Amino acid sequence: MNNNDTLKDAGLKVTHPRSEILDILQANPDMHLSADEIHNKLVANNQSIGLATVYRVLTQLEVAGLIQKNQFSDNQSSYEIKKQHHDHLICIKCGKIIEFMNDDLEQLQEKISKDYNFRLNSHVMTLFGECSDDKCAGKK
Repeated sequence: MNNNDTLKDAGLKVTHPRSEILDILQANPDMHLSADEIHNKLVANNQSIGLATVYRVLTQLEVAGLIQKNQFSDNQSSYEIKKQHHDHLICIKCGKIIEFMNDDLEQLQEKISKDYNFRLNSHVMTLFGECSDDKCAGKK
């Protein structure tokens, strides 16, 4: 499916900025890009799409369910193409992001919700720590 069809299926009008930004996110499915990083990629590709437009389009794509917004730090959001549910491990030293899926955790969350008579719709799990890379492991 191409971007035009993806945007139309999501109920969005096909525009150049939407298509270009969606292209960037689809071309980098394992990356978590900030609005600034997306804007820099657009500039590098000789696209004259302003940063304000990037923010506006990202919000539209998120509301349409095409991308996911993540808040891994207090000062900046990152965006990724919407894919199968997963959680994140974030290294506080180097910023490395590791995506993971764990069936035991998913079942435990369902059990906890049931125990509290709570209907779970979705969840976000982000764990912060230090990765095993030499520059991060064991360094304070």
